[in-house]
Amino acid sequence: MKNMNIYGKLGALLLLIGLLNSCTDIIDVNVPNGGARLVVDASIKWQKGTTGKTQTINLRKSTAFFDKNPDVPVTGASVTVTKENDGSVFVFADQNNGSYTAIDFVPEINASYTLKILYNGNSYTATETLIAAPVINRVEQKIEGSDGDEEIVLQVFFDDLGAVKNYYLGEFTPSNLPLPSLGVISDKFSDGNENYIENDNENNVAGVTVGINVYGISKRYYDYLNILIQQSGSDEGGPFPTIPVPLKGNCTNVNDSNEEVLGYFRLGEFDTTPYTIN
Repeated sequence: MKNMNIYGKLGALLLLIGLLNSCTDIIDVNVPNGGARLVVDASIKWQKGTTGKTQTINLRKSTAFFDKNPDVPVTGASVTVTKENDGSVFVFADQNNGSYTAIDFVPEINASYTLKILYNGNSYTATETLIAAPVINRVEQKIEGSDGDEEIVLQVFFDDLGAVKNYYLGEFTPSNLPLPSLGVISDKFSDGNENYIENDNENNVAGVTVGINVYGISKRYYDYLNILIQQSGSDEGGPFPTIPVPLKGNCTNVNDSNEEVLGYFRLGEFDTTPYTIN
């Protein structure tokens, strides 16, 4: 009986090893590839107190999910922005690296601008309004959480411009991270009063300096960013994640309305301040 138990245990062990080995099999994931898409990163940013003359628009092509080159610059395009109230046309010169730059741009609050891109025989266009930004009053920090699970939350305060519906974007770029985190609010419940935008980025740690920008943005861009922020954080906040929906920007192909163009053309004034976390 003793030998039978040994062989039985040995057989069970061999079976377990076989099962574990089977878990190391490589599984090929078939990710659908809808083909390259034009990606338009056209943010006209006008800092308070500056001329705003130098502006850059970036164009690139999207790639497959597992592609080793996640960013393919688009060169050889013709890029212009027209100021609709006086017909001024600003030419964005090709820098041969996916960037297109203008050095004579004229920003004007509440003026409408039209972006036009000519590329590969197609014409792409979008129209937006340059929105005013509030003045930053102050930045405060607080601690949230407890029992070792605490985080530093930043709050940037500003006065709502009042009388009309306003939408705001907060952009927080910590010195220990190259990419900013974003937050948006509207003045729906605080029209004409002091508002604030919060940032609870995990990179908010003592000694880090955070560059903070507050922009005025359009209602359409506010809606776009709301979806973007929800989807980028859909794996947080509980067992019921946000179901992804198509994130459509405002750029369209005049020659083919069915083409999906990624990215956004927007214009906004902004106020800025640095803040060092205590």
